[in-house]
Amino acid sequence: MAELLHLGGIDDWAQAMYVLGRELSHDPEATAAKIVSMYGGMGSLNDLVLYKAGQPLEKENGELDILRSTLYGLCHV
Repeated sequence: MAELLHLGGIDDWAQAMYVLGRELSHDPEATAAKIVSMYGGMGSLNDLVLYKAGQPLEKENGELDILRSTLYGLCHV
């Protein structure tokens, strides 16, 4: 997910995902809670759309949608 976000120029979200990935092994429950909190409100992870040169990245946005749903589900196990 972080690589897709970086590809779409959303570097702050990409960096957040890299950091959470590193934190996951140290404190899975706290990290899962942080991840879930990223899904709510305006400007949240749910709102992100990947663009390159002003054009939406159709294939990559589809992949991002799948990854978002999967990650959310994993955090609610």
